Amino acid sequence: MTAAETFTSRTSAADLPEIFLTPAEHDQLSRLVGDHEASGVAGLLQQELDRATVVEERPAHAVGLDRWVHYSDGRAGDLRRVMIVLPQAADIDAGRISALSYVGAGLIGLPEGQSILWPDPSGAVRKLTPVLVEDPDPLEI
Repeated sequence: MTAAETFTSRTSAADLPEIFLTPAEHDQLSRLVGDHEASGVAGLLQQELDRATVVEERPAHAVGLDRWVHYSDGRAGDLRRVMIVLPQAADIDAGRISALSYVGAGLIGLPEGQSILWPDPSGAVRKLTPVLVEDPDPLEI
């Protein structure tokens, strides 16, 4: 059993915070996971898409595609800044992580200050919390 399958078998929807996606984000991510086997990170992302609240305008404080987010992964004093992007735009050196990464799938749609217990590739569970979602840079839109 993979880390994602173990996590899924122990987590109920009632344990998970509400997440928000726009119709365009939901469509892009649904097409993305449709191309992959529904296991591992793709399976986790599919579960997130299945429970997402789809809204015409995502709350400004919720993590979305192509938005910078500062987040904590539960380690003391550890705050990281990343942008969640589609896999073809991922560039770890530039801080752009794929929505098909464990962290990307865990943070997508999550509002600032909400936490989710989420697996990492080793099977350990981390507490992911978006601390600040930045307004999009008009030059990046």
